[in-house]
Amino acid sequence: MFTQKLKIFLILTFSLLVGCSASTIETSTSSSIVDLDVNPDQDGTTGVRISEINFHAVEGSSEFVELVNLGAVDAQMQGWCIEGIDFCFEELTILSTGEYFVIDESQYKGALSNDSEELRLVDSLGQIIDVLNYDDDTWPELADGNGHSLQRIDFVTPNVGAGAWSSGTPSPGYEFLEKMSVVAREIVFSEVHYHPLSDNPSEAFVELVNNTSVSVDLNGWCIQGIQYCWESSAIIEPKSVFVLKPFESAIRLSHSRGLMQLVDDELNVQDIMRYEDSDPWPASADGYGLSLQRLNLKFDGFEPGNWIAGEPTPGVSSAFEGSSVLPIFSKVEFELSPSAGTPIGVTGRVKDAQSIELGYRIDFGPEEILPVDVAADGSISVSIPGQVAGSLVRFRLIGRGVGGEGTFPRQGDGATYTGTVVAGEPDSPTSLPRLQWFMPDELYDAARLETTLHGDDGFPAVFAYDGEIVDNVTIRIKGNQARSNKKKKWKVMLPAGHTWDMGGLLETEVDEFDLLPAATDKSFAREFLTSDLQRLSGGYRQEVFPVRLERNNLFFGLYMYGESSDADWRDSLGLSKDSLVYKAERVAKLSLGNLDLPKTDFSTFYQRYSPEFLDPEDAILRGFIRTINTLKGEELIDFAFKHIDVPQVVEAIATMRIAQNPEWQHKNYYVVFDPADELWRLIPIDADLNFGRRWSSPCNARCDEVRADPYMSYPDGNRLARIFLKDEVFLGMVDRRTRSLADEFLAPGYVEAKITNLYDIMSADAARDLNQWGQYGDSQTLEEAQEILLTEYFVPKREMYILTDKYLPAPQISNPRIEVSVTKKDPDGTVLSGRLSNSGLEFVDVSLRTFVDINAVLPAGVVIPPLGSIDVVFVKSPRISEGTSRLVVLAERIAGD
Repeated sequence: MFTQKLKIFLILTFSLLVGCSASTIETSTSSSIVDLDVNPDQDGTTGVRISEINFHAVEGSSEFVELVNLGAVDAQMQGWCIEGIDFCFEELTILSTGEYFVIDESQYKGALSNDSEELRLVDSLGQIIDVLNYDDDTWPELADGNGHSLQRIDFVTPNVGAGAWSSGTPSPGYEFLEKMSVVAREIVFSEVHYHPLSDNPSEAFVELVNNTSVSVDLNGWCIQGIQYCWESSAIIEPKSVFVLKPFESAIRLSHSRGLMQLVDDELNVQDIMRYEDSDPWPASADGYGLSLQRLNLKFDGFEPGNWIAGEPTPGVSSAFEGSSVLPIFSKVEFELSPSAGTPIGVTGRVKDAQSIELGYRIDFGPEEILPVDVAADGSISVSIPGQVAGSLVRFRLIGRGVGGEGTFPRQGDGATYTGTVVAGEPDSPTSLPRLQWFMPDELYDAARLETTLHGDDGFPAVFAYDGEIVDNVTIRIKGNQARSNKKKKWKVMLPAGHTWDMGGLLETEVDEFDLLPAATDKSFAREFLTSDLQRLSGGYRQEVFPVRLERNNLFFGLYMYGESSDADWRDSLGLSKDSLVYKAERVAKLSLGNLDLPKTDFSTFYQRYSPEFLDPEDAILRGFIRTINTLKGEELIDFAFKHIDVPQVVEAIATMRIAQNPEWQHKNYYVVFDPADELWRLIPIDADLNFGRRWSSPCNARCDEVRADPYMSYPDGNRLARIFLKDEVFLGMVDRRTRSLADEFLAPGYVEAKITNLYDIMSADAARDLNQWGQYGDSQTLEEAQEILLTEYFVPKREMYILTDKYLPAPQISNPRIEVSVTKKDPDGTVLSGRLSNSGLEFVDVSLRTFVDINAVLPAGVVIPPLGSIDVVFVKSPRISEGTSRLVVLAERIAGD
């Protein structure tokens, strides 16, 4: 081997695929020189090379790097590495001449960048054998999240640039085929309705148009990405439309992002289209009643500017040859929270625009227009004049081109503007996060007086945190009795295409949240402490924390941020999208009393929170209610083991015993059925009366009394919970889990520290809140209310639960003996199921424990009865025990296994 210095010109290529029956490529190039030490093989052959990478994998595919040995001899790869993805061949590996080797994302650390990356293939002596240096601006566009991978077409020279690479349908382990890189566009996608307003997949459709002058039979054609193939004749006439619907659940279109390739019976790629549910794609096509509609059938189907959101028109294509793509903005950047008087510089990039303007508004004033400078490469820059402290500065970019007007935020986005808030001090000191709400006074007055709205209805507003704004938010009053309070509870719904983590303040991004007023909790602690208890337990939880809420830069109130129990939250719990979800209202105890009510009346007790097309007559819930009220004895217990998520219900009852939720026997809970495992769940919600409060006439939710009770039999009026409180085995599970949680949460000093911290950060804002909104009943300062909470609830509750053994069993021993066995493995040795056995005479709580022998981490609420066992599985499916164990538990695999 010898080393030579090579000066390699990286050819930077930008390709725009256009054309009629096939794509043509227009190329412009620029070059830069990179010096690298590259070591060709002694015999002069090309040797081992990087041949294909899938750097921006779409949903349903994975990243990979492919190598090929084009040398004259086999290559011994042990000790070779690919720098950039942290992968090395650690074992003896022979790459025979002519063979491919694929390295999947599961085999290396890190990830390939979706923007730019340098990969170096280095041999066992540390010599650079090959280099790939790609980016997402100048390399084949189809490989950048549009369904293609980068595939090498020139192997003669190492360290080549974009000109040596093409793109095509990913083919790991196989050579590049030219026809898989060309998009024919004889039959094309013209409209996609991927997320109907009803969520019903039968209303979704994909529309195709025949661009040719001859009839085409789709028999043998496939749409890759939804795994659909025509298996019989389906004729699409010249220049006519074909609509594919309804969709079966097995090929349901994704509600978030998707990519489809239309491939004919000769494996030619006819068309590619992709979509996403946020900028630069029109987000209002994602469940807001609109569909994606193509502007020009001859332009790229993966180009966001070639699609708009519009009223669905299945069978009628709105595309026409004279249209062009809309201007699309990207990489828009600006300073958040600029200092008062400092101009706000806005930069970004634009495609397909001939002129650019910026429209901006200060607070609720009129829109002002500024010209925008545009460079030859599409870079833009403009400066908004500096403003006074606390100003809300919103702006939008407006591009005009052949295709019409395109904006940022774009057509179909739920927001009209983006922007920031000029830095400024609050009107009084605070230690809390400042959540800012901007809304004209006349709109706020209308919103606070409108108490009848539900669902997605509301009033427009802007919210901001730490300078980051969300425009065109919808806000309304929520709750039942709370609607009559002076200090309202609010639901905040973000616009289409937007999620928010408040600059990292939230644990997860959300598209809606609640503002909880704590109007019936003078301690401002109950909802936070309930969330903390659920966090500690590892069960279902909604994030809650205190914030200072300001409206138009003035103190509005001390509120709690509350995570909404919406569909995204339920997704985070692992519930399938077809789950049936009902919220209990009024007096709904899952009893036979209201079982046979008509649908409208039945819904006043069990309010549906899942799509109407799923069990439209509520037959599954009605059947469940009938079953748990008619089965007796062992038949009922067998049913519970098979059809109720036992650990989840055990955890719910145990946590609510400690929190002493006074309502969830008959209201303020979700009853959920997930068809993926055919299990029912019982999820308590609404925590403002927890920890000793109670609802009684005539003061109702405004009663001042705080009292701790044993709470051992509550909520036995609820027919599902009653199963767990009346059966000896289930009750033993609940008691053991209650004791485990009590030993942590009620331990001396734990809650005291939490409340002290809350007082320290909330006291100033609590005093302001009292002046702003007043109080019900007895006048109490924050300190007085928190002292009552401690002395009247937590001290006696601690005495009941952990300082005596009157109500609960003694503490669990530190290392109870659990026998672990593997019951099934796959051929590769991966554990498919295991068994945990308790040979002792006491119930053993194994919640959240890790069992290395079966590679399992157990969920919360898992308790093994005396001399009993549980089966542990890893795949969500209907529970079927394959042995003597009655309880089957779904566990997570140990991370990395």
